[in-house]
Amino acid sequence: MRLLLNRLYLCSKRSLINPYIYIMTFILTALAVVSVVVPSQSASAYIPVAILNLDDDEETEEVVDELCHMGSIFDFYEVYSEEEMLEDIASGKANTGFIFPENLIREGVSIRSTPKITVIMTPSSTLHYMSSEEIFMKLFPHFAYRIIIHNASSREQDFPAGYESTLREIFDSYLNDEGIYRLESLEQIEYNEINTTTKLAIPVYKFAGFFIWMAALIGALSFLNDCDNKLYLKMSKPGRVFIGLILITTHVLPIVLISIVSFLICSAEFSVIHVLIYSIAAILLAFFVAAVIVFVPSHSPKSNIFAAVLPTYLILSFLFGGVLINLSVYSPILRIVSMMFLPFYF
Repeated sequence: MRLLLNRLYLCSKRSLINPYIYIMTFILTALAVVSVVVPSQSASAYIPVAILNLDDDEETEEVVDELCHMGSIFDFYEVYSEEEMLEDIASGKANTGFIFPENLIREGVSIRSTPKITVIMTPSSTLHYMSSEEIFMKLFPHFAYRIIIHNASSREQDFPAGYESTLREIFDSYLNDEGIYRLESLEQIEYNEINTTTKLAIPVYKFAGFFIWMAALIGALSFLNDCDNKLYLKMSKPGRVFIGLILITTHVLPIVLISIVSFLICSAEFSVIHVLIYSIAAILLAFFVAAVIVFVPSHSPKSNIFAAVLPTYLILSFLFGGVLINLSVYSPILRIVSMMFLPFYF
């Protein structure tokens, strides 16, 4: 027992003087703190819709003004030429464009005579049907009242003087009656815009998986360096295996502990069992790689061979392990390649 504690103490002391352990600890802690400190940002998304009004009628201009100042997910704005509208739609500044023809409301007394509103859009335009409903909602009261007056005046019946104003009062009272079904603007409800809240996504969890694997490989490099220096010649093979596993474990354990602390700081979802299983797998796999290199015939020191390959392998582990981007979702081949690197499974 005393021998075990002595070896554990010596291996721990060696791992704690390794500067890479402190660098990884600092990075993990900093990432966790930054993920908490950086505030969430709220943004409002609108769908821009251009309107070209060719009608100089006061009522039509009133409708355009109402559309441009209404509270809605649609941001209506006025343009003053068809060329300007086409340019805005082509560049993506506007999602859809509507052209109001001359005499839009004055002649809108029947289906046959109503001038047609032109809708301009690209194949990528979206929600143009919903913006058309917004326009219809604003035009409906003007069209409906004119149709009522037109039909009343076309009848062979005498109406008292000033009947238009009386009909207008009746029409407005029904239009504004809360007890009758009517079109209602988005102004009357809270859903006036698309609000999105975003927060800087910092992959603390994936960084921790990469650093645990990196610490295991650094521990394996220390073991190979000891083998090159013939520190274990008087030890039995089981003893060498034991000391190798202990040396790698003492490199991994500080990173595991700081990873769990970092997860708690940034409130990341994690499973302690999963972290422990992954760490054990990293220790065993790193020791297996070191053991294979020990038996590779070479005149050069085994630690030099491993040190030459290690930087490239760590870079590939970072790229294919999904630390910043999950490359495995782009193609089956990339997924197969990613599965060759342990951080992919964390």
